[in-house]
Amino acid sequence: MTSEVVSGRYQLDELIGHGGMGVVYRAQDLRLKRTVALKMLPRELTDDPNLRRRLAQEARAAACLSHSGIATVYDFEEHERDSFIVYEYVEGLTLRTQIRPGTPTEKILELGIQIADALATAHEHGIVHRDLKPENIMVKQEGGASRTKILDFGLAKLQQPVSPAPTSSATPTESTLVNTALGLLVGTVNYMSPEQLEGDPVDARADIYSLGLVLYEMVTGANPFVGKTPTSTIANILKQEAPPVTQRGPVAPLELDRILRKCLRKRPEERYQSARDLLVDLRDLHRGLASGAAGSSSAAVARPGPAPALTISRDVARGIFLLIQVGYLITYAVLFYNLQAVQALRATLGSPQLVTLVILSALCGIPVRLYLTSASGFDYADLGLQYRRLFPAALVIDAAWAAVPTLLLPKLGGLALVFVAGLAYLPFSQRTLLYAAYSPHGGRISTARSAG
Repeated sequence: MTSEVVSGRYQLDELIGHGGMGVVYRAQDLRLKRTVALKMLPRELTDDPNLRRRLAQEARAAACLSHSGIATVYDFEEHERDSFIVYEYVEGLTLRTQIRPGTPTEKILELGIQIADALATAHEHGIVHRDLKPENIMVKQEGGASRTKILDFGLAKLQQPVSPAPTSSATPTESTLVNTALGLLVGTVNYMSPEQLEGDPVDARADIYSLGLVLYEMVTGANPFVGKTPTSTIANILKQEAPPVTQRGPVAPLELDRILRKCLRKRPEERYQSARDLLVDLRDLHRGLASGAAGSSSAAVARPGPAPALTISRDVARGIFLLIQVGYLITYAVLFYNLQAVQALRATLGSPQLVTLVILSALCGIPVRLYLTSASGFDYADLGLQYRRLFPAALVIDAAWAAVPTLLLPKLGGLALVFVAGLAYLPFSQRTLLYAAYSPHGGRISTARSAG
């Protein structure tokens, strides 16, 4: 069909996509000398009045939207047996190609903000996408920045029966028709909201669910609900909760996890009630990350504040923290090397419990220090988050270890108490150093500032 001229004006160059309800060609507008995208019904389906009506409905829906993040409709034509929409041609790749483990949170937020902004505009015009998925979002590069465009607004997908088992030709986003007691569900099952799957009326909150799922997949690299068959996927969406993103993407801020979990609530009334509300939270988090706020952007979410800013670099803070861990390990080694002498102190001090406490604190402290040494040495991105969880136990161990100078009380006298105070404060100074190098909510976002 390529090289064919449609309606005496559009020369088809190449088939660039096909979906449930139509095929898309890159074409040349011979009159205006520009490249366009033509979405049309397959020739074998052009006589179906239902599909012609749906295509016209999509054209009307998308044509009333004017937003940089939505593909522009230039025209809709019915010529002889052909019905087609003339879209702007968007160069770039689908969002599917951008989904890979390790994508920076800032980039995910930038793309999510653009998509949410476009959805908010559509919803404010009374249009619900109903089939938002990575394949319907194009990403192109403009001046070094990534820009998104949403395609296929108002698309009613072609009905296909659910296959009992996956086939070699099935794709992760295959459009599927599902029989229910209320009729037929049409769309891409993997990204459908629970109310769509149950045959209930849908509104803008269904798109918010789908966008939350798209962003979740960008963070973790996987859709949490996809099963071996469409039927198992549906069951997962209806019954299961998505695991916290921090389980699959440990560097993701906790605030991002909260946002996505709110998008993915099973009940629409528990989700964001508008894409504009979601957009506000995404922007707040993005600004918080850019300013080093450690992923805590929402005032409504109570979290421990970040450590005070330091006038040293992140690498220096990390290096000092690493040296402290090595120092602990050296003192543990000295203790056990002179264990017989320490044991002899039991009778001298008249407090065998104190000696036992010190030995136990060293035994418990060794694995803690080995972990912190290796984690800071290899620069684990989630070290701040793990240390925040570990801190209560580390505080108890270090408080017990602070009693070491009292073993030398006969020799040091009152100076031993000074050493006790210093060792007792050391856990808190370590926390400040570590949180200056690593966010306590995950990631290497530092509160340290360069001097001057």
